[in-house]
Amino acid sequence: MILTPAGAPPSLRSAPGEASSAVANPAQSTATIPQPQRALLDISNSPTGRRIQGGEDSVGNTSFFETLKVPTVILETPSISHTMAAALSLSLLGHTLFLKSQVPFPIAQLSRMPGGKSNPKAAKKRDELLATFDILASHLQTTFVAISTAYAKCKSATSDENGHTRNVARPSRGTAHLMFVFGPSANAARARIVLTIDGLDVKVWGARPCDSLYRDDDDVDGEEDSDEDSQGSEEVSEEEGSDSEDDASEEDDVSDVESSGSDSGSGPPPSRSPSPLPPNRSLAPSPESLPSPFAPLTPLPEKPTPLTFANPPPVPSILPPVAPKPQTAPRPPSPPLSTPEPSARASTTSRDASPAPAPTPELTYAEEQQTLRAAERLLSRTLMNAWVDGEGDMSSELAPTQTHLFLRAPRRFAHPAWAARQNLTRALDGVLASFLEDAGALPVPPAARPKSKSKGVRTEGAWIGCRGGSAYAAKAQISSSVGYGADAEDSTLGGADEEDEEIWWAWEGKIVGFADW
Repeated sequence: MILTPAGAPPSLRSAPGEASSAVANPAQSTATIPQPQRALLDISNSPTGRRIQGGEDSVGNTSFFETLKVPTVILETPSISHTMAAALSLSLLGHTLFLKSQVPFPIAQLSRMPGGKSNPKAAKKRDELLATFDILASHLQTTFVAISTAYAKCKSATSDENGHTRNVARPSRGTAHLMFVFGPSANAARARIVLTIDGLDVKVWGARPCDSLYRDDDDVDGEEDSDEDSQGSEEVSEEEGSDSEDDASEEDDVSDVESSGSDSGSGPPPSRSPSPLPPNRSLAPSPESLPSPFAPLTPLPEKPTPLTFANPPPVPSILPPVAPKPQTAPRPPSPPLSTPEPSARASTTSRDASPAPAPTPELTYAEEQQTLRAAERLLSRTLMNAWVDGEGDMSSELAPTQTHLFLRAPRRFAHPAWAARQNLTRALDGVLASFLEDAGALPVPPAARPKSKSKGVRTEGAWIGCRGGSAYAAKAQISSSVGYGADAEDSTLGGADEEDEEIWWAWEGKIVGFADW
């Protein structure tokens, strides 16, 4: 990793495989000037020396970028953030506006120049262009957030057996195509510039990372917990029922003892209604019914309260002894209701043991701005080298005209500043396929006829990649088994969902160039 001062331009180094190409081509055999088509940016922070890269595992296969025939910038990051994509898109648009003679000075210099009072018409056009450029800068930030979410939903949307849609927020990478059309309309273009952002960070914005990786396990755990709660409630009800039965049995025993004591001591209880006396019975009391002077009166045992369950007092010797009720052994304590079953415990252990994906270290605002400036300087140098070598030159003299922006995104893409232009899908898809074939990104079928050079507008462009690898190349390998062209690419992504079909969207703003100053 090469550390450069904050104010110095970033260093360039040739990609792997460029040495052999330099030897084969004597015109580019100098060791000091790398091949301009592929420039690597080692995005490092000068104050800390920290790279925006999680480790060596995030470095993917970058051999695809070596075969491209357009100006290419490779960032030393596992993916391209929405902030980086917006900054590079705006930087390329500013360069092309100056190279196509749409503005008298570069946009960065034009914004710092004081407005002239000698030509109020030119000052008005300048102010309108700068205001439109500022609006576009703010719209591009949210545009790449929206397209990232749209691609994430296209790739991770699945349906269960009940038809419910579940979105898994897992980090991935995608490819975005942005087209600048110079002319009154898309069909009457005077020049076209295609920017391909290969490796855009794709995720559902607003959702936590790996939010639903364990959603199924949580559902299973919730069902197990509910089953355990129901089982625990049944056990508690059974215990309460057994306790109430024991209380009732003890009360019955106490009442039996009282009834036996009252029967043996005082005889049957007197009747409330007077019964007729037998005729032969004398009204005088019999000597047997008289109380004995030596037998003391025994009080009736008091009934214990149901809450204390006290044993009855000892009865006199005249009563038969009552055998005490054998006490049962104490029950073991019931297990807690929230104790998971072995299967749930095993799933929880495995989930805790699985390491969570390491998040990408976040940069401060100052570090992020320094990184963006370094990437913009590298893009400027790459375009300048392409202009010097005559390969990928974008400079041409065009009369001041309008500039339209088009974006290729799924139907589910939603942004208030972009309007769907489905009627332009066929024409712009053909332009994109032609650009990809000329750039060497799209393999040409062996049976295809060689295309004759048309006298129409030439489509130029640039390619932004990352060290995480080419997402477009990985997708092209899958589409190669189906066919070639943009239709094959759509077949791999679209599937059966109509919302996954990619169409072209037009920015509702308008950039009008001027030449007077």
